[in-house]
Amino acid sequence: MEVRAPKGQYRVIGLDPVDTLTWPSGPLWKDCETFDEALDLAASNDELYLWIYVYNENGEILHEAGCYREQLKRIAELEQQRPSRAPDERPKT
Repeated sequence: MEVRAPKGQYRVIGLDPVDTLTWPSGPLWKDCETFDEALDLAASNDELYLWIYVYNENGEILHEAGCYREQLKRIAELEQQRPSRAPDERPKT
């Protein structure tokens, strides 16, 4: 996947390890004329993709977004709610 945007533009790429592989349209992939346009596009899709990146013409990441942070936060919350067990105790299946 080419991450470098065309000269003077910004490329927004949104990825999800499972869903985007099955979506007919594939991952989010759009070139924007301005950085603000790219940021707006990323913000409007941040709940749909785990990872969203904005790249410049050199392929450098200028912005990172996505819903993975919220998912990590939720996992941590669930871990805290889980009853503790002894280190040698096997998980119940």
